[in-house]
Amino acid sequence: MAGGGAVVAIIAAAHAQRVQAVTDAFRLAGATAPERARPLAALGVGHESVVDELARAGVLLRGPGGDTWYLSEAAVVARRDARRNVPRVVLAIIAILVGVAVFLVGTLMRRAQ
Repeated sequence: MAGGGAVVAIIAAAHAQRVQAVTDAFRLAGATAPERARPLAALGVGHESVVDELARAGVLLRGPGGDTWYLSEAAVVARRDARRNVPRVVLAIIAILVGVAVFLVGTLMRRAQ
């Protein structure tokens, strides 16, 4: 990787570390079920973009009372598995597009003869 690729990799790694730090804070506090939900401040977690992202993904859920949060371990696993499958999906799409392009080029070449 050179230039921009290295920067993207560094940013992605830093983001992954922030996500891990937030999920670890919930696990260490035992805030993994609605009845054990905790306020973000009690967990040492600021209301940052990572918290918003995890809440949108259903990884962090509001507990009873509205000002508490807990971690959904099932959502963590689902999110991890979905992210793991993204490269496979991208490769499959690329393979399909290449196949269609080869078919179209072959068809056009046969018509040109």
